[in-house]
Amino acid sequence: MAAGQKRGRSARALGPSPSLRALAPGGGAAPRPPDDRPVLRLAVSKGALGIELGEPFALGPLRVTELVVRLPGIRFPVDLSGGVARFRHRRGELARLAVEARATDLTAWVAPRLRGLLGDGAPQLLIAPIEAGALVALRAGEAALAFDVAVAPGERALRLMPERARGVGLGAPPHALALRALALMADDHGRLVEGAVVLDRAVEQIVRRLLPAAGARAPAVAGVRWAAVASEAGRFRVEGAQGEAPPALHERALRALEAAELAGAADRAALEGDLDEARRLYLAALERAPRHPEISSRLAWLDLVIGDRAEGALSTVVEAMPAVDAGLLGGALLEAVGDRDGAFSALTRAAHAEPYGPLAALAWLRAAALTDAIDVRLDALDLGVARAPGLEALRWARLEARLDVADARGALADAEHLEAAARGAEARHAVWRRAAEAYLARGHVADARALFERALRYAPESPEAVAGLARSLRAAGEGRRALDLLARARALIARGRGEGAPVRALDLELARGLAELADDRPAAVARVRGIPPEAPEALEARLLEGRWCAELGDLGGASVALGRLRDAVELALHGRAADEAGPGRGPRRAPAFDDPAAVAAMLAEAAEIEERGRGDLLAAQRHLGLALRLRPRDPGIRAAFRRVSGELAPPPAAAARPASRPPAAAERIEVHVDVPRRRTAPPGPVEIAPAPAVPAPGAAAPATPAPVDRGQVEDMPTFEGSATSTDPGAYVPPSVTLAEGQAPLARAFGMDDELLADRLADRLRADPTDHGVAMALADVLARLGRDLDLLALLSARMEEGDEAARQEVAPRRRDVLARLAAAARREGRDAEAELYEMLLHGEPT
Repeated sequence: MAAGQKRGRSARALGPSPSLRALAPGGGAAPRPPDDRPVLRLAVSKGALGIELGEPFALGPLRVTELVVRLPGIRFPVDLSGGVARFRHRRGELARLAVEARATDLTAWVAPRLRGLLGDGAPQLLIAPIEAGALVALRAGEAALAFDVAVAPGERALRLMPERARGVGLGAPPHALALRALALMADDHGRLVEGAVVLDRAVEQIVRRLLPAAGARAPAVAGVRWAAVASEAGRFRVEGAQGEAPPALHERALRALEAAELAGAADRAALEGDLDEARRLYLAALERAPRHPEISSRLAWLDLVIGDRAEGALSTVVEAMPAVDAGLLGGALLEAVGDRDGAFSALTRAAHAEPYGPLAALAWLRAAALTDAIDVRLDALDLGVARAPGLEALRWARLEARLDVADARGALADAEHLEAAARGAEARHAVWRRAAEAYLARGHVADARALFERALRYAPESPEAVAGLARSLRAAGEGRRALDLLARARALIARGRGEGAPVRALDLELARGLAELADDRPAAVARVRGIPPEAPEALEARLLEGRWCAELGDLGGASVALGRLRDAVELALHGRAADEAGPGRGPRRAPAFDDPAAVAAMLAEAAEIEERGRGDLLAAQRHLGLALRLRPRDPGIRAAFRRVSGELAPPPAAAARPASRPPAAAERIEVHVDVPRRRTAPPGPVEIAPAPAVPAPGAAAPATPAPVDRGQVEDMPTFEGSATSTDPGAYVPPSVTLAEGQAPLARAFGMDDELLADRLADRLRADPTDHGVAMALADVLARLGRDLDLLALLSARMEEGDEAARQEVAPRRRDVLARLAAAARREGRDAEAELYEMLLHGEPT
């Protein structure tokens, strides 16, 4: 027999008690009156009297659906007219307890506690039931984290263990973030024990908050044990009963318990931020459990987050599983080591298998960035949008990819979706302005104009939108109207925001309009001269100033502007944030740049202006040398630098040449050689015998060789031989060995090195493929010390010769680069020396 509902409610007369639901932050149950308290009733079962819960009661995100307390020591008959109040001083024994939580209530209650875990605000949170646990997933912007929680019930505690933690855009190991998230969710109700968050005395805490609120004593809970956790659609349920047998744990819980025992200390170290100690402990755990997949993944994630350890992390993963099966971790590691195809495969597999939509969408976004095939990229982006339609980064990526294939209508659909998701006029203005910029950058001028006008609908005074509309009009050929809009945008931004970066960008646009549309180059020069050196637009401003000054005939002003361009790039390359202040002026900072190719193109144009406008080859060489530091493999810049350096090399001075050639050496010359037929290059091994001894008195003097006729020098002596091929491509120039203190062969025949260099150069111009003549000329230039000419010659042979020629030329080119760098260092030309040293380090060995 049970007391009626009316008798059960009489417990409210015991006096006021605080409403636990009101105290619980973000209580998940429906709103109830502030004085609401649990409804208890008396119940008689099997000859025993007890107190049970009359209806479910909410404690924060939890709902206690069943509670039974036995009252021992009561003998029948007994008067039940007083209801629960008659027995409120008796302490019973808890017989049964059932608690459930809806996933939506749990999510709403937990989300504020995770503020700052992935970003500044509260993350987007998902808690969903899975078998023997829960899926917890968070996203903030383009960072996402997901992990499984295995629940292992104990005697009166619940053990929560994260596993399979993975994520994108995280600044810490995912497993450490998962542990921190669980600790924040449990707040002061749980503690960290061996890689798990343990909810101690969960049964006591529930009954001590519920029964006193109804005016009854908290019961004894000895002997109560939790049973297994049940997961239904959107709901978790756990039950406990006195004398309950230990539950049969699910394999997920067993696996998580073993991993927590093995790596619990490492997990705690990672949670506390001591990554080196955590790594040491993970390695120790792997010694105990070799190739453990979960521990291997945690160690690899840790190395990936630390950075510069991708190869080691990948080796850790592949010992436990194939890299392409390692999910997001495998994709990140394969991308880090340069295997883009493998990374794409791993990311696509991970995206297909990922249950959390936003994380799968971010995986598709990363996979799309790894492929160069536009159709594959679009397919990946389509799949990502299908998993998370509201992810802005994915929508913008697909909009740009659709514009790349001229699908303006599809891109417009994405832009309209982004506008619909935006809240407020400012956010919608930003959507249309960004979309218009994307259209304009890809040449969709008419559409860009319409989209800029849409942006102006939400912000009529936006200088950025007005300037964008002006650029689209200029691209459409409406120059005068574009110039008026640029002037209006300049006035708007100066009036509304003062001087700053947007003003400088508009000054540059307005200067372009003045020069290209109004043909007013002096006014354009004045505009760009007003852009300070630290502005991001400073490099382009200096180039335009030099170009327009040269077109006006002010070559001196052009040289000054281009010199400032070169100085700014040098400062940026040296990593200095400011120049040393000169007398009477403050420090000047150098602008940073993110596109070395564009800056190298600016320097190449500056070199062309210096060379053609002023004929200053030295300044042109400095510009090109700096451009080579940015783009050392650019063939156009290398060819221009080689040409200018060759023109800078001084020609042999007429005064330096001897007035008359010396006669042939008085010594007797014996030539022993095996050389190709009809070859004018220096012959094979030459041995020059020492001068003969002075004859004894009375002996006949040896005949003196006749001097060589200067007119016959043009045709050097040729030799006959049949042992060597006459094919020029097969000819390898032999070495020339001279006795100590004796002259080279050319001088022995009456020819100096300058004249020989001229003759060999003429022959090489007549037949540029003659490798033998080229190497002979290289020897002569090396003796003359003409290293710049020698560098130009050897560089040409490196580019034009075959593999055998390159192997022969490479050591000589390294030697001449080393000499040039050393000479530049001695003479204080550090920038030029750095250029030669950079080329030297890039030489093949």
